[in-house]
Amino acid sequence: MHPVTVTYRHSQFTAAPEPLSVAEIWAVAKSLRSQLAADSLERRVPLGDIGELLSRVEINGITFDVDWDLDHRVINRAGRQVMGVTEYDKASPDCVLVSVNGPMLEGNDTLLRSTIAHEIGHLVFDAPGWILIPPDAPVRSGFDGMKNRRDPREVRANELMGALLVPPWLLRVDWQRQAKQHRFPASGRPCTVLSGAPAYDGTSLEAEAVEEAIFTLAERYAVSQSFIQVRLERYDLLRGHRAWSGL
Repeated sequence: MHPVTVTYRHSQFTAAPEPLSVAEIWAVAKSLRSQLAADSLERRVPLGDIGELLSRVEINGITFDVDWDLDHRVINRAGRQVMGVTEYDKASPDCVLVSVNGPMLEGNDTLLRSTIAHEIGHLVFDAPGWILIPPDAPVRSGFDGMKNRRDPREVRANELMGALLVPPWLLRVDWQRQAKQHRFPASGRPCTVLSGAPAYDGTSLEAEAVEEAIFTLAERYAVSQSFIQVRLERYDLLRGHRAWSGL
């Protein structure tokens, strides 16, 4: 099987990512999607067979194997369960281990998919440096708690997760269809993120109709409603909407 191939701006000496713009991270997500999904218009990127789909990668010319474990609990250094972690040990110099806490996430498919996509972010952006310059001690990247939200590694992984599961170019089309169906009036200020796209002011829209549209999109992309709302805001397609508690 050919490796999944990704490129982005990085240090030639350490393989660490250069400071990447949001658009550059979205481009990486788009490249990954094109290799993971047979159909470029597929909304639910297939992650059920991630162990086979992403078993070998080539990141900026650095090739290594990926060993996925979705069957066991994942414990952080403090002894608490976490949703996932990406690890490297130079005892296996050409392999990175990605563990997703399947028992903890059982029955919550949307959170399982989000966790897998988040760990793909660590795999893509953090692991090449470990392969190029193996650290003396085992290392890991994974979400251990709220304190890590400002960690650049977590920010990158989260942004890749968002664009991988709900890409801007697809959500733009689907949101516009929902807006037309519900007869949402467009804002006088167009979208500032996606050129030429209309934006909508949530404060001037019927909350129940917006929640219905968000629910429809969440089902289509197999993510949570809050996930869709965050992406709509991130892509500047919906502004100032407060989730309605009636749905």
